[in-house]
Amino acid sequence: MKKLDKYLLKESRHQLAFRQQEIDKLNSAAKYLYFNVAIYILITIVEYWLALVGHSQALRADALNNLSGVISTGVLIFGIREATNVNDDDILGRDLPKENVRSQNSLQLSRFRLETVFTLVTSFIIILIALQIIVSGIVDLKNIGESVNPNLMSALGAGIATVMMLLVFFINRRFGKKLENASLLAASKDSLGDVVTSFGTTLTVLISYFFQLSWIDSTVSIVIGIFILWQGLVIFQECTLNLIDYVDPKLEKEMRKTVEHINKVNKVMDLTSRYNGNMLIVDIFIMVNPKATAMDIYKTNEKIERKLHKKYNVYDVNITIIPDPEQT
Repeated sequence: MKKLDKYLLKESRHQLAFRQQEIDKLNSAAKYLYFNVAIYILITIVEYWLALVGHSQALRADALNNLSGVISTGVLIFGIREATNVNDDDILGRDLPKENVRSQNSLQLSRFRLETVFTLVTSFIIILIALQIIVSGIVDLKNIGESVNPNLMSALGAGIATVMMLLVFFINRRFGKKLENASLLAASKDSLGDVVTSFGTTLTVLISYFFQLSWIDSTVSIVIGIFILWQGLVIFQECTLNLIDYVDPKLEKEMRKTVEHINKVNKVMDLTSRYNGNMLIVDIFIMVNPKATAMDIYKTNEKIERKLHKKYNVYDVNITIIPDPEQT
């Protein structure tokens, strides 16, 4: 009984430490996301004002692209705050009973999914903004004879945005890798796309100004809209796959092989996995010698958990033991 209590205490401490580590990473990520919001707001205001002054549809589209960054990052920060609020007695306004049948660990895993849910919401916002940019660009092309060529003020705005987004990209990528945080890594990809669109907008405005080709400005605004739409659809796909418990089949195949090579595991009958936010959970059915003692099975379980945690950063492993009929 003492050994069982010791094992349960060890497991509880392990999961608590791992959970707290993830919470700390999310809180650190949120701090950098606040910086993202501040930069995005500044760029949006500067670009939109200069787009009006400089008569550039492409710059206006780029400003709306950065506005989508403000909204999506703000929603994501809210999701992270909800996901890491371990002392709260409710989830999204729904009260939790004082004596809950679910453990604090499983409740926290549910909270981690909020990060994914709110990221999914941002994908819809990005898609709507992209569609608005595309429609606006098409309308301007139809009225091309009434449009005014952009001036160098628009090029200045796009140039400033390019430099500032490069700074945001480097910060997001560096600390995203350091914290192993999907939100910051996704933000780095988004900011890199913003660098490309801002730089492309700069070139577009300059070409349109010097060669007096006003249709290029409207055409590029449509291209930017399509690019933003693609980004939104990619985020939507990734979040949806996460929420329906999709994990890369290649990763699951590798984990299966790893477990099968562990001593005293005769066969892996089934292996499924799922994500709760960034946390990977694995369920395994394994066959063992039916004559194995409880201590042998316990040690085998420990080996499996340590191996998967070390090699694949698995948060929790649920193992079901099945006696091998061939050894009965």
